[in-house]
Amino acid sequence: MSKGFHKKQSKRMLAKRRYKIEKKVRDQKKKLKKQEKSFKATKNPKDPGIPNSLPFKNEVIKEFRGAIQKEKSSRSSLREQMKKIRQNGKEKEFLLSRGIFGKGDRFFLLKKQIEDAAKANKQSVDIISSAVDLESDGIQCSTSGSSVSNLKNYHKEFQKVIEGSDVLIEVLDARDPLGTRCPDVEKALVSSDKRLILLLNKVDLVPRENLVAWLGYLRKEFPTLPFKASTQKQKNHLARAKRSVLQTTEALLSSSKECGAKDLVSLLKNYCRSEGIKKSITVGVVGLPNVGKSSVINTLKCTKVCNVGAVPGITKVAQKVVLDKNIELLDCPGIVYASEKHFKDVIDNNKTLASVLALRNCIPFEQLDDPVQPIEAILSRIKKENLMTLYKLPDFTDSSDFLAKVARRFGYLRKDGIVDIESAAKKVINDWNNGNINYVTEPPEKYEMSSYISAEIVTKMSKGFDMRSLENEDDEMGEDEAK
Repeated sequence: MSKGFHKKQSKRMLAKRRYKIEKKVRDQKKKLKKQEKSFKATKNPKDPGIPNSLPFKNEVIKEFRGAIQKEKSSRSSLREQMKKIRQNGKEKEFLLSRGIFGKGDRFFLLKKQIEDAAKANKQSVDIISSAVDLESDGIQCSTSGSSVSNLKNYHKEFQKVIEGSDVLIEVLDARDPLGTRCPDVEKALVSSDKRLILLLNKVDLVPRENLVAWLGYLRKEFPTLPFKASTQKQKNHLARAKRSVLQTTEALLSSSKECGAKDLVSLLKNYCRSEGIKKSITVGVVGLPNVGKSSVINTLKCTKVCNVGAVPGITKVAQKVVLDKNIELLDCPGIVYASEKHFKDVIDNNKTLASVLALRNCIPFEQLDDPVQPIEAILSRIKKENLMTLYKLPDFTDSSDFLAKVARRFGYLRKDGIVDIESAAKKVINDWNNGNINYVTEPPEKYEMSSYISAEIVTKMSKGFDMRSLENEDDEMGEDEAK
């Protein structure tokens, strides 16, 4: 063993270093002392009560006791009033009118404010922008005019897109095209000189035969194109497919690359050439929340210029994106119908407007009064065997039994092993909105033209768009593949 191995290290050091350490210690202590003074909790001063020297002390005490008695009597009268209201079944309306909120009441309040705002505006188009942040203070805490003004502002953003666009692209979900259409938007455009294109997004989630059937159905009214937005994670240089959607392979459709952007851009450029437009045209992108409007713009631009997500209300204001020298794109906040008449047929089956909007990902799950009702709507559309295979469940009898088994399967349990029905319902609804639960809707067997559309309007809307060349190109490519 070497000499001096166990010798203790000397504490001697340069005076310069010692003084520096001492200075740092002093500064640190000074800093901590200063923080203690700033964060020192101030004690509430004790109420001394009414001093004996106060003139008319007895009268002040009587007035104070009278105020307490008045408050007690008002509370008792409120209790009696609440009993009568509960008997009539109007408890929720009464509480909301007084600014008292419970769990799931914010959707009810939002719907009421949308209807009031629509009546106040007296707009011809009975729709309103729903890019409202459902967790904003105005909607959570009060029914003041500030929240209604927010709704009006979002409606103005939507009106800006309508008025400032030469061509409008209405983005539809390929799984339910009729359910995601906006009839009021189409009515407003029919009476103007603007053109409308229907864009079937998320075509990778439906069979090709179903897609062809829907294209044939919708092209009887407006120019319709299939589309698959890019799901690549990089911000720039998003890949673009060279073939049209109908001629791509299943492997390409199931990949993260886009399909259909080439056909859409060529259709818009054909419109510019046929109409003799030398300057750029403005193309507005509209549709229900979470149909993929911002994703379509990012795909066309090959860059992530718009925020996207699976939560409704990400796009709050209209955004302009320059695609090239001929085309400018306008991203619009999602739109929601202001009344239940637009969902009349669906609501009769699915009980409430909230469940319909939840299944279309228009409102967050937290805004639902009853999370079981959307599940009942899902069970009415999907075969029981498919859900049993997807979630690996035994046979179930109804929606409550289904949610209980989903909760046990994925470990959604509360204290004492009680199943968490809400967490299970949230998972199923998220799977539905994210496309994990496969479902498609078939076009009606008998075609009936909408009341606001005529043969002249169909000819007018297709004028300038060379749809025949795209259809012929698809047919030729299909024949080449057959050979």
